[in-house]
Amino acid sequence: IFPWKLVSAAAFLVPERGQDKIDIVINETFGEVESSNLIGKEQTDKSDNDIPHDNYTENSNDVQTHTFTKFPPTAEDEDEETDKSEQFFDVETRQVLYRIGGSMLPLPRSNYLKSHIRPNPDLYGPFWICTTLVFTTAIAGNLANYLQSAGIDYQWKYDFHKVTFAATAIFSYWWLVPTAIFGVLWWRGNQAGYTFLEILCVYGYSLAIYIPVSILWVIQFNWFQWLLVAVGAVMSGLVLVFVFWPAVREEDKKIAWSIIVVIFLLHLALAVGFKAKWCVHCKFF
Repeated sequence: IFPWKLVSAAAFLVPERGQDKIDIVINETFGEVESSNLIGKEQTDKSDNDIPHDNYTENSNDVQTHTFTKFPPTAEDEDEETDKSEQFFDVETRQVLYRIGGSMLPLPRSNYLKSHIRPNPDLYGPFWICTTLVFTTAIAGNLANYLQSAGIDYQWKYDFHKVTFAATAIFSYWWLVPTAIFGVLWWRGNQAGYTFLEILCVYGYSLAIYIPVSILWVIQFNWFQWLLVAVGAVMSGLVLVFVFWPAVREEDKKIAWSIIVVIFLLHLALAVGFKAKWCVHCKFF
C-alpha cells in the first residue's frame, strides 16, 4: 500500500458524531481502501472471506476487516456535561440581590419559592451567602468577646476555632435540613412538587439575613443583640413557613403543624446557638 493510500485510509477512520461503529475493509491485492459507515446498528452477518487481522494471506480473494465500536468522548460531549453543572451557577447579580431581598420579607400571600426561585434555582447565591456568614459570624463573635472582656479580669485571645465551628454548623444546616425536609415531603407524597435543588436554594438564601445580624453583634447592648436574633429568625423563618405550608397543609393538622414548627425552631436555634456560643459573658438581661 502506497503512502497516499495510507493517508486516504486514515481519513476514513474519523467517526462522525452519533456514529456507533465504522468498518474498514482493506484489499491486500490492489491496496485500495473501501469504507462502509454503519450508523446506529451492529453488523450481524460476516462474510466467509473475512479473516482475522493477524492472519495474512496471499490469496487475492481474501480481505481483512477491522471493526471499531468504541470511540473516545468528543469535545462536544464534554461541553454538554459542563453545561449541566454550570446551570446551577447561571444567575445574574440582580437576580441574587432580588432573591436576598425576598428572603427577608415574609409575605403571607406570596410563596417565595414560586415567585423568586422558580424556574431557575441556583447554588451560586446560597454558597457565597453561607461562606460570607461563616466569616462575619466568626469575626464579629471574636470582636464582641474582646469588647465585652474589656475592664474585667479576663485574658482575651483570638479563637480561630470559631471559623471551623461556624463553617461546620452553617454548611451542615444548609445541606442536612433541606435533605431531611425533601425526604419527609417525598415520603408523605406531597403534591407541591418541590425539588431538592429548589429547597436547597431557599434555605441558602434564608441565611442571608443573619449576615447583618452577626455584624451588629459588636454593638455592646445585650438586649439589642438578642432583639436582632429574634427579628432575624422571625422574618426569615416566616418566609420558610409560607414556602412549606402549601406542601403540608393537606396532611393531618397535627403532622402539618409539627413539620412547620420544627422548621421554624431549627432556623431559630441556629441563630440562638451562635449568639450563646460566641458571647462567653452574655446574659439575657
